[in-house]
This record gives sequence, structure tokens and C-alpha cells, in this order.
Amino acid sequence: MPTTTLGPSTVKDWLATPEGEHWELIHGNLVMTEEAWGNSSLAGEIEWKLRSYLAAHPSGIVRRNVAFSFPEILDAEREGVVPDLCYIPNDQLDRVERTANVQQGVIPALVVEILSFSTEKIDLVDKVEIYRAAGIREYWIFDWREETVRIYRFGEDPEKPVVVKSFDDTLQTSLLPEFSLELPRIRQALAIGRKDSSRSR
Repeated sequence: MPTTTLGPSTVKDWLATPEGEHWELIHGNLVMTEEAWGNSSLAGEIEWKLRSYLAAHPSGIVRRNVAFSFPEILDAEREGVVPDLCYIPNDQLDRVERTANVQQGVIPALVVEILSFSTEKIDLVDKVEIYRAAGIREYWIFDWREETVRIYRFGEDPEKPVVVKSFDDTLQTSLLPEFSLELPRIRQALAIGRKDSSRSR
């Protein structure tokens, strides 16, 4: 379960949380979460695929664990998020504050979250609301235990995923033409990670 300090808290309080701890500000509540091995492994695999694509198709950048606040949304002072992964297109890069602890005014085109027991409600409910209001175009929610990916495209349906992929499928997006994420390979990579961790015990 997440460690939660109940609100009212603001972005100022969020920025004052200790360095090295993973805090987010969700509807005025400060929430601290931890990243499981499976989450870290999956994020690394997806990031590698996106980086490989962007090296050949330089339309933007992919980053992990960047803090965002979105001043344009309602009650912005009560929201601060750190997506597991995000894709920021080139037309947003001139808004990036390279020395800032939190990016304000930068709108990723795509965010990726990986479910854990501590973040399930936040990712499936609260962040859907936040990312939709912020103008995020596409939101992928990976569940490595259930081997599914929920794909939100808010311009097509603001309320629910437009498709749910299994790890037997291929994930593609119009945001990144010719990009293809072979989900069976993700399953294989996670299986290797489980074998390696079992040997280390």
C-alpha cells in the first residue's frame, strides 16, 4: 500500500518532500510509492524500444520519472505526477526547464504507467482524470501480472480505454508512425528477469 499524507497539500509541499523518495501529489494528497522489480524491468524494456525508434525517427524524446505539474488544469496546485515513462514531442522541448525539479507547461504526447499494488487506483482512476485534463493524447497502462495493456486515446474516448491489448499482441500508435512494440518479447524479457532473480536468492 502507498504511504499517504492526507491533504490539503500543494505543489509547494510536494517540492519540499525529501530527495530520493518517490512522491506524487494526487488531488491534494501526498502519496509515496515504491517501484517493484517487475515494474522497473518492464519500464526499462519499453524505454529501450522507444529510444531505438526515436534514434531513427527523431520526433521527440522519451524520459523516465520526470515530475510534471500542469498549470492549465483545474486545481493544478493540487496535482503533481511522475509518470513511469513519457514521450515528449519536439514541439514541446522548448518549454523544458532543464534545471527545474518539476516541469510546468510541458505536455507529453504519451505517458506510460506500470501498475503495482501501491498505485493501482491512482493509475486506473486518478491519473486518467489528470492526464485527460492536461491534454495528454495517449495513456498506456501496463499490468505485467495480468499481461495486459490498457490504451487510452482521449480524443477518441475520454472515459475508457479504446483497446486492451494482451501480451500476445503488438502495440502500435499513430503518434509514432512505424513504431511497433512486440508484447510477446516483453513477456520473454520479464521471464528472463524472474529466472535471474530466482538464481540470485
